[in-house]
Amino acid sequence: MTRFSSVGILSAVCALGVQLIPNASASERHFGYTYPTQTSAKGEVELENWVTWKSRPGEIRTFEFRHELEIGLTQKTQLGLYVGNWSRDQRSRKNFFDGAGVEVIHNLTNPVTDWIGSAVYGEFSMGERSAALEGKLLLEKRIGNWVIGWNGILESEWEGDRFGDFQESSGEIAQTFGVSYDLSKRWSLGVELVHQLSLENWSAPAKPELYVGPNVTFRKGRFFSTMTTLFQVTDRREEPSVQTRVIVGIDF
Repeated sequence: MTRFSSVGILSAVCALGVQLIPNASASERHFGYTYPTQTSAKGEVELENWVTWKSRPGEIRTFEFRHELEIGLTQKTQLGLYVGNWSRDQRSRKNFFDGAGVEVIHNLTNPVTDWIGSAVYGEFSMGERSAALEGKLLLEKRIGNWVIGWNGILESEWEGDRFGDFQESSGEIAQTFGVSYDLSKRWSLGVELVHQLSLENWSAPAKPELYVGPNVTFRKGRFFSTMTTLFQVTDRREEPSVQTRVIVGIDF
């Protein structure tokens, strides 16, 4: 019962945000895990708050939080600042500071006027016990009311017992895929897929993880809210069986 009520609380928060921001320009984010190729216009600023809930009954129950400020540097380049990433373990009732970071997205082609939209993504983050580098290739196509997106991801992470003393390294190869349909100017409905392959110490890969689930997006002016729920369809018992991500964004 607790798990379902937690998701309900997140949905209620999003609905409250919609009522508090009555007039604003539409955001184009359709997915919780798949990044779009289009970037913020030069001088545009957007605040995004992320909440990701991960669970496996009796084993894993965590909330992960991200607060991100996105700034349009040019018409094609966007800078993102992660003011703080932190998480809460519901079993131990402890909070953990996971770090802060910076990301840059550079748009290459347009998903509407070109045969396919594309962009490149780079991210660096560092916390008390870890540091990570992540690169992505973003592809997207928009046809009428349909939005199709794909991200290819390569990540490297270093971990240790204290800041600056990183002794273990690992990697991850992943991809995300999403299809969304605009039911109206405000509502979109779709499905998303996440495939992950972990490489401990950059050696033999572990068994892959595959998640699939629905997503829904609401837009009103400068406000948007996206929620995706993913269910694991593989058998990695050390990983969450279900995860839900809610992203709430406001353009300034």
